[in-house]
Amino acid sequence: MAFEAEVLSWARASGWRLERTGPLRRKVWPVPRLEFLREGVLPSESWDLILGSCALFVSYEPGRREAISSEGIPVKFYQVEKPAWGFAQIAHSGPANWVDCCRDLPGWDVLPAETESAAFARIGLATIPPSERRPDILLGTKTE
Repeated sequence: MAFEAEVLSWARASGWRLERTGPLRRKVWPVPRLEFLREGVLPSESWDLILGSCALFVSYEPGRREAISSEGIPVKFYQVEKPAWGFAQIAHSGPANWVDCCRDLPGWDVLPAETESAAFARIGLATIPPSERRPDILLGTKTE
């Protein structure tokens, strides 16, 4: 998606670590919006200034880290400090019911887990690719 590349390029030029997350990362189509995870936490006022002045967006939701492109593409930004990156990437990649099962496992949110692999290791699982995190397969077991 061309607009996704533009957002990632803008983030790199801003010195940000930004990665795709959500349905786009799971390769679920159609994607209701683009979602990105940003390393580092900025206050709401900073996000409002950044999104309000970025030429990629024609509007934004104050205080919500959400914007709309000129093509009408909704974009949502999540943010997290580096030690929790792995858990945040799992949580925001979803799907929600699969993540809920992960949250119930011992070790969830035990830091540091700077990568997804480290977060999966904390909860006792091998790394599961985002595209395999489907509602019909929860933690590697088919639901009946």
